[in-house]
Amino acid sequence: MVSHLRPAERHRYRLHMGIDPFFSRYPIRGYVCDIPVAGDSQVAIPLLTQELVRRRAKNEGAIRERFTRVQSQHEAQQQAARRRLAEVAHERPIEFEWLSHCIDQVKDDETIFINEYDLNLTQVQLSVPGSYYAASPAAGLGWGTGAALGVKLAAPEKTIIATLGEGAYMFGCPTAAHFVSRAYHLPVLFVIFNNQCWNAVKRATRGIYPSGWAAKTDYWPLTDLTPSPAYERMADVHGAYGEVVEDPAEVLPALQRGLKAVREEKRQAILNIVCKHP
Repeated sequence: MVSHLRPAERHRYRLHMGIDPFFSRYPIRGYVCDIPVAGDSQVAIPLLTQELVRRRAKNEGAIRERFTRVQSQHEAQQQAARRRLAEVAHERPIEFEWLSHCIDQVKDDETIFINEYDLNLTQVQLSVPGSYYAASPAAGLGWGTGAALGVKLAAPEKTIIATLGEGAYMFGCPTAAHFVSRAYHLPVLFVIFNNQCWNAVKRATRGIYPSGWAAKTDYWPLTDLTPSPAYERMADVHGAYGEVVEDPAEVLPALQRGLKAVREEKRQAILNIVCKHP
């Protein structure tokens, strides 16, 4: 099916499989596809696997070479992530990498992450299928809080950790979300990565206009979120556990206290983690 490609090109070939691989009912879909395969994946994947196994014997050398190359790239990425973590472990305000690392330390195989923007996956080791969800192209700002409650409804035995930027948290209608969490007994740990900024807007502006007026003056209109509200105080009116954290040494203990409230006391928890302003 891909024999006409040169070896260097084959790893870049994009194949989509599904009943409607072109997603013809969704005209805004923009994912590039080189080969659409129409079929039920439950039937088609075993058939493709059989074909791959048959061809594997003829390509063992190329497969070993690619595995070695990818393994080397992965190890280099891991080393860079470890170096970065060592650099920021004691930084104040708290860096996203350190907060993400601490969150990784408190998870277990029964934890599900709902991430809207800020959890840094270079510092999180995910090995359990279905343990991580992030906003789809169909989602909008504020998706995370409601999604966390929905996942808790679907999997009440799991520990749900929602990692949210403070802008995403505000757009998630937190008063309504915390009301529903309490009313329907859906304890979730909400971790707010509070960098006092609409960083998605700032990052996009910097990316599109790297030499523009905002970059030259370091003034970014419509991105500032100061003075920062005491988000943790939302806990006071919803029977939740709330805490603000500014010291990097307190991040891990605060996460443990929040999870104790969620797992043992069966109530939601809100952690306002004051992070570095970008």
